[in-house]
Amino acid sequence: MAERPTVTKEQLMENHPDMLEEYEGMAHGCNGTRASDMQVGGNHYKGMVIQPAEFLEKNQIGWCEGNAIKYICRHSQKGQKADVLKAIHYLELILEWEYGNVEDTDPGQ
Repeated sequence: MAERPTVTKEQLMENHPDMLEEYEGMAHGCNGTRASDMQVGGNHYKGMVIQPAEFLEKNQIGWCEGNAIKYICRHSQKGQKADVLKAIHYLELILEWEYGNVEDTDPGQ
């Protein structure tokens, strides 16, 4: 596996000065902020009593199930119809991968 490149603060300042504030807030838990108390890229989870990532981790929920939950939780605050369709897609993947062909699945079974 290839090593992931690292970016220094100096490189960030030179190439992406607009991202410096975000970097300083995230790097190594600076300023006593826990990663679980932060959200990068919006605020659509901030008003929730428990954020989807914490819920999924504590309940050991799988990838497809977790993504479906995440998209349903945020649809009204972020992606609207597109997020609902993404959730449906992940649910269809569960049906296909865990229960066989989606067309053969009867909701009454």
